Amino acid sequence: PSKIMMGSRRPKVVFFIGPTGVGKTTTIAKIASKFKVEEGKKVGLITADTYRMAAANQLQTYANILGVPLNVIYSADELLDTVKKQTRENEDLDVILVDTIGFSHRNEEQKSDTNKLISALSDYYDSEVYLVLSATTKYKDLIDIADAYMEFTDFNLIFTKLDETNCLGNIFNLKLYTKANLSYLTVGQNVPDDIEIVNAQKLVKQLLGGK
Repeated sequence: PSKIMMGSRRPKVVFFIGPTGVGKTTTIAKIASKFKVEEGKKVGLITADTYRMAAANQLQTYANILGVPLNVIYSADELLDTVKKQTRENEDLDVILVDTIGFSHRNEEQKSDTNKLISALSDYYDSEVYLVLSATTKYKDLIDIADAYMEFTDFNLIFTKLDETNCLGNIFNLKLYTKANLSYLTVGQNVPDDIEIVNAQKLVKQLLGGK
């Protein structure tokens, strides 16, 4: 599995992309909680998901609980200055997690906006991208979603909602299709508990019908 590691140049900026309704915002809150509470890392949050007001409010609630900074941006042009501002105002930030708008893979305008966002940072900052997908999504739809994002970025894979399905073959199939690294799995709504790093042996046992 490929989990988020701190870069040599900090803060590392991590983008979470994916369609609507897969649980990106909750997943970000879980990862932020793990970093802050369990690893003692200094975390910042940025959200570009201004289309869905509840997403910003939800992330603000988690930011308040964790005591971490959150900034809202409305365009890709604001990202670099916002990262610099957070870094300036919060000493020794280790990582900044960026929530992006969830969009239909058929929406070319929003796809272009996401591309601009993850391309907006200068080379000074280490960054990486995680595509968040639901394990309950039909395989054909997963392929279409992955194709849309592969047009403009490399990514690692996070699968959510494993507690809502017993059919885990899509995880294996999509890894083969995209050649992307698996990273995290989420198995419920509880923050920060219901998230784990992919355990390859455990996943294979489940795929083969074991416990």
